Amino acid sequence: MKPCIAVIVSLFVMATVAARAADNPAGKAEQLATDLFKASGGDNWGKVKEVQFTFVVESEGKALFSAQHVWNVAAGTDEVKWKDKQGTDHHATAKLATPVADGDEKTAYARWVNDSYWFLAPLKIRDKGVTVEAGGPKDLNGTSCETLHLSFDGVGMTPTDQYVLYLDPQTKLVRAWDYIPKTGDGMQATWEKYQTFAGLTLATEHNFNGKTIRLTDIKVTSDK
Repeated sequence: MKPCIAVIVSLFVMATVAARAADNPAGKAEQLATDLFKASGGDNWGKVKEVQFTFVVESEGKALFSAQHVWNVAAGTDEVKWKDKQGTDHHATAKLATPVADGDEKTAYARWVNDSYWFLAPLKIRDKGVTVEAGGPKDLNGTSCETLHLSFDGVGMTPTDQYVLYLDPQTKLVRAWDYIPKTGDGMQATWEKYQTFAGLTLATEHNFNGKTIRLTDIKVTSDK
């Protein structure tokens, strides 16, 4: 096949796939989820053995809270260190497959659920119990972004929560999300300051309602 003909055929196939996805909401959602997962380094996620990070909440430049995580992905544990509102140090290791019902281990598990989702939500999009739906294009600060709606079936500690992800049209990464709780006020938060760690492309800052979440001290260990 001549090169020019091959290019034309390739473009035709791509256009056909895109058209079918547009006519098939489930197919569109699956394509968006696949694009996001791959853009975030999903092909490398299976190689990851350990993730270290610190989850920091700030307001007006002042740290309100921080939690240090050493997540042993292979062993299914997360060692967490944090201070409570009274300034007391806490240190516990959560067993992620069999979380306990009380004490510091319960708090450590809750911190893992919350903090790791702010850090790695795009890499959890393939987790069991996650349902994705295409929400169509929406404006985000003057940019038209495809949106992906996430809902959950028995996942996490608040499975009735939902999210709408705004995907960058060029990078396919999350630019912002809408958090939609079952009760109470929702909010929109940015996903920004992306960096790459062991093949994972991750946002290290989120801004919302006058507060900032920073992910710092990041180290990802993976098989070569």
